[in-house]
Parts: sequence; structure tokens; C-alpha cells
Amino acid sequence: MKKKVIPVLGVFLFLVGCTVGGMTTTETATLVPPTATITVEPTSTATPLPPTATVIPYTSISSPLQNISLDELNSINTNAFDPPPVGFDEPHQGIDYSYFRFENTVMTDIDGIEGLEILSVLDGTVSTVITDRMPYGNAVIIETPLDLLPAEWLNAMNLPQIAPTIVPDPRHNCPDLADSSSWDNAHRSLYLIYAHMKNAPQLVVGQQVKSGEVIGLVGSTGDSTNPHLHFEIRLGPGGVTFPSMAKYDTRASMEEMANYCTWRLSNRFEVIDPGLLLQFRP
Repeated sequence: MKKKVIPVLGVFLFLVGCTVGGMTTTETATLVPPTATITVEPTSTATPLPPTATVIPYTSISSPLQNISLDELNSINTNAFDPPPVGFDEPHQGIDYSYFRFENTVMTDIDGIEGLEILSVLDGTVSTVITDRMPYGNAVIIETPLDLLPAEWLNAMNLPQIAPTIVPDPRHNCPDLADSSSWDNAHRSLYLIYAHMKNAPQLVVGQQVKSGEVIGLVGSTGDSTNPHLHFEIRLGPGGVTFPSMAKYDTRASMEEMANYCTWRLSNRFEVIDPGLLLQFRP
């Protein structure tokens, strides 16, 4: 409540007598204005704003093929996941998607899968770009950190703990395995490879991609006898990039072969059934 201020007027009379022609005059009184008393109003305390909520990472999920839903993928699975013993390369470490004739509510295709747009399944970062090398042909690897995935997905996938790295079977004639101090063993990631693309990838290492973004076209490059998408998932240390990788190719450099053996044969990057990821829906 404000205090009422009542100013007090001070009146001072100055009487000065002087004789003017024998008459004595009296000076008019001069009023001195009062000095106002300043009343300080109490300052209200500002109410602090609530803290900003922590952003929860999340990535959506998409079918790897344009116009073919996640629910329809099994109908075009022409080579199922069939992992080899650790340290070996065969029979099949991913899933192949292919068809000659396909029809659904949005697409009627009698010419086959070649040229169909390939989509990134998850948000992620381009880890490796492979151009015309055996066995993957034209291919892209995209990294998605586990921290970006919903907790319920991780629980349902029941991912394995870090496994020891092994020396591949000597019959593979692998050079010394690749390694780098920049690889983050404390924070693991999923690595998704899309192989046998029709054209050389137009992506670059370090580029960010979103779930559902077009990353290439279905082709038959590399060790392939017919157009299809080879889709493979591995679990490994975070932040890994490979300049390229190759094997079973006289043009392959020692570095490319070391990268391939590390990626596919050493168990440093553990193979995961793609179906464990593709079971989820947006």
C-alpha cells in the first residue's frame, strides 16, 4: 500500500522597513516551496521461468524402398538373413529385396525393381561411400548412434554386448585389421549398408541424411547376378568411417581389404538380423 505524502508549506515572512518620502513600507511575504519527501515503492521479486525441457533424441523409421511399405517387405525378400559362423563370410549376412512384378495400392510395376529409389531407413550420418568395388558394388553405409533410438526399440532388439575382435579365418587372406583411436567404443552405433546400387553414390562421408530420404537406385553392381537391394546391419563402435572397402577383386588395395575384413569378418562390427529393426513402425 502506498503511503500518502502531505507536503508541509513553509511560510517565511521577511519584513523590511524603509523610508520612502517619509513613509514606511512593508515588503510582501515570499513563499518558499517545500521539498517533497520521496517514498520508495517495494520492488516485486521476478518469478523464475521454468527450465527448458531436455530434448529427447528420436529417429523415425522408413522402408528402404520407395512405394513399398514396411509391411510389404517380406513379400519381396528373395534371399533371407543367414549369418555365417564368426570369422567367415558366407552364406548371407543381410537381406536381399527383389521382384520382377509388383503391385500395391500406389504402384504397378511389371518391369522389375531396377531403378527403384532406395530410402534411408533411419536418420544418420554417411559413414562410407563405396564406388564400383567387389562385392558390394556401389554402396553406402549410414551410421545411427544407439542413443538416437527409442529405448523401447533397443529393449525389443536385445542387442548383444561388445564381443571380442577375432582374426578372420586364414583362408580369407586378410591383411592386418583396421583400427583408429577416433573410434568410440563407449558409445555404439548401428551401421546400415545399402549395396548393389545402380549408380555411383552421390553422398559424401559426414553428410547427414533423414529417414525416408532418397540415397540411390536399385541396381546390380558388384557381386550380383540380378537387380536387387542388399540390406545389411551391423553393430559397432561409434564414429567409424571407411574411405572405401573391397575384397575378391584384383583392384582392391591393402587398405580396402583391411577395411572389408574388419567390417565383415572380425566381429568388431557384429552382424544384426535386419528384421529386428524392420519390425518397428513410425
